[in-house]
Amino acid sequence: MSIGSGVVARAYRSAHKGSGVLDVVVAVYDAIVVDLLQAQEARAAGQFDVEFGLLQSASRLTLGLHAALDSRQDAGLKVSLQRFYLTMNFQILAIPRQSDPAAAVARLLRQIRAMRDAWREVLARLPVSSGRAATSLAAVTRDINVIL
Repeated sequence: MSIGSGVVARAYRSAHKGSGVLDVVVAVYDAIVVDLLQAQEARAAGQFDVEFGLLQSASRLTLGLHAALDSRQDAGLKVSLQRFYLTMNFQILAIPRQSDPAAAVARLLRQIRAMRDAWREVLARLPVSSGRAATSLAAVTRDINVIL
């Protein structure tokens, strides 16, 4: 998956035209998981150039999520998400330098899946009219704080 951060940012910002901002967020998390799993497979097969490309793709996706955060969003939530996305990005880029890359990927996947599942839970609790048609995460911050 080679999606640039600009594509993620545009999709995130224009989600009101489609299924909704939280649906896009969950889809991006899923794409990051796929990139990491494929990168792990590429490393196991000795295809280090493929692994590198997939890790770069996952990195761009996390930076896209970071760049697309809404400035109108709850300040505390925004700061937490900024830190999470930047930490994810650093961890993704550090995978090839780890003594046990497979263990590093496993740890990172647990974190990403936990956050993705939290977003899915938020999405499931929102009425269709509020969460799926929201143009920013600011519109659902109060519901997110209840879940997280």
